[in-house]
Amino acid sequence: MPDLPAEKTLRDGQTFLGDGGEMGRLIRAHDWSASPLGPPDGWPQSLKTVVRLILTSSHPMFIWWGPDLIQFYNDAYRETMGPERHPSALGGRGRECWAEIWDIIGPQIELVMRGEGSTWHEDALVPVTRNGRREDVWWTYGYSPIDHEDGVGGVLVVCKDVTTEHQVREALAQANAELNSEAQRLRALFEQAPSFMALLRGPDHRFELANPGYMRLVDQRPVVGLTVAEALPEAAEQGYVQLLDQVYRTGEAFTATGSKFTRPGTPGEPGVERYLDFVYQPILDAQGAVNGVFVEGHDVTERIVGERRQKLLLDELNHRVKNTLATVMSLAMLSGKSAQSVPEFVAVFTDRVHAMAKTHDLLIQNASGAITVQDVLRAELAPYVEPDGQLELVCETMELTSDAPVSLGLIVHELLTNAAKYGALSRPDGRLRVHCGRDADGGFLAWRETVTHPFAAASRKGFGTRLINRLAHELGGAAKLDLKPTGLEARITFSLGDPLE
Repeated sequence: MPDLPAEKTLRDGQTFLGDGGEMGRLIRAHDWSASPLGPPDGWPQSLKTVVRLILTSSHPMFIWWGPDLIQFYNDAYRETMGPERHPSALGGRGRECWAEIWDIIGPQIELVMRGEGSTWHEDALVPVTRNGRREDVWWTYGYSPIDHEDGVGGVLVVCKDVTTEHQVREALAQANAELNSEAQRLRALFEQAPSFMALLRGPDHRFELANPGYMRLVDQRPVVGLTVAEALPEAAEQGYVQLLDQVYRTGEAFTATGSKFTRPGTPGEPGVERYLDFVYQPILDAQGAVNGVFVEGHDVTERIVGERRQKLLLDELNHRVKNTLATVMSLAMLSGKSAQSVPEFVAVFTDRVHAMAKTHDLLIQNASGAITVQDVLRAELAPYVEPDGQLELVCETMELTSDAPVSLGLIVHELLTNAAKYGALSRPDGRLRVHCGRDADGGFLAWRETVTHPFAAASRKGFGTRLINRLAHELGGAAKLDLKPTGLEARITFSLGDPLE
């Protein structure tokens, strides 16, 4: 601070300049005789009063007085100024001192000086040069008139530099904006996540958030604001609430793979089973205590069902291969006993293996669906089914058990081979009617051959008859064959699978 000239002795009329800190000393030491105001003794009483007011106040205050807007200010205001204006502003003219911002403050000052009232401005940007550079400074300030005789003698400024507060608010606003943006981004990710997610709060596990994936899992039942036990009673029954209690109590995450969750069905309908991979992750507060649980997981029902179906198909394939090999061995053994020569054995055995292969082709083509009696009959009888031909097929739609198609196909093949060689299909006058349907014991196949000219009676039962009887037994039924003079009549019974819907 520059050295001050020796203070002048205060006269009785200058007691208003007593004290006032640094600015009081500067005002007392200032040569006012060269100013339009003249010595302090002659100042108007209103000016003296206001000068005394600002010098004894700890709030930043400033005065513009008279037509030249001669300036006064106190110590508190001095702290807002840089060396560019202090102490030169004291006693100076306002328009010259504040030329750089006169476009902002000039109209406000003139309004007050014209007697048109006061002004008030909060958090207003008024840039000023201080400390060697132009600074953006925010002020909260008011301009009030100082009365003098019949009009306004000057302007009292009560102000505060609120730049720091403004910058803090701006920083907070920016931080809040960034937080809001991040929160919106996280919320969007939460909403769009392919997995199911939920946020549970408190020891009773009350839903705070649940994303669309979670809502799909629970059939869009309302959950937010309710506890898990209230919103999803089945979760408590199936042990999920107990798992949440464990995570909340211990603070240790719980992970499950392929866990079954059964949703309640509608009245009269069974529940829906879903399989889930999920994690219960504890949420900790600032002190490290658990105050919630985050739920995240995936519905893996398709994967689990696919894995089980694959295993079932592999088990079924293994079973069928074993049965097929056993049947082939039986065919080879029985064909060998009945054949009169090696060529005959090869022809008969090959023909029967081809019949089995035809049925296996049918099984492969329908691997994802059920095989019906109709499917097997159409595959075996296809070469003989012609419009207005010798063969008539009437058959209900009946699903076979998984083991049955091969055996039934071989039975039909044996009957068809016999009919083609020796029976109705070997003569132009022959007719064959095949009818299949249901009875009290399961399914049946009725085979009836007719000819105009009777056959000679058969002398003995051949291999075909023994094979049909054996295969019918494997099908859970029986075979009854009656070779009449008008043709063969046979009835084959067998077990059925579940009825088709």
